[in-house]
Amino acid sequence: METTPLDPSLPGVRMLQTWIREGLAVSIAVLEQERIEGRLIWQDPEFLALERLGSTRPVLIARRHITLIRSID
Repeated sequence: METTPLDPSLPGVRMLQTWIREGLAVSIAVLEQERIEGRLIWQDPEFLALERLGSTRPVLIARRHITLIRSID
């Protein structure tokens, strides 16, 4: 399976990068699961890494399974 590179010209990629820099908390809805909340720490073409409150290790979320990402104000 070939991965396409992350395109920083896309508005969604730029917005996620801004949220990562700001340490903004987000809620991510994943197919057939409840929402996962935490702070985005990095992204690549296939995964987002989310640091959950009180956790020592990030959770990796496959982009293809994400249905919604929203900031938590």
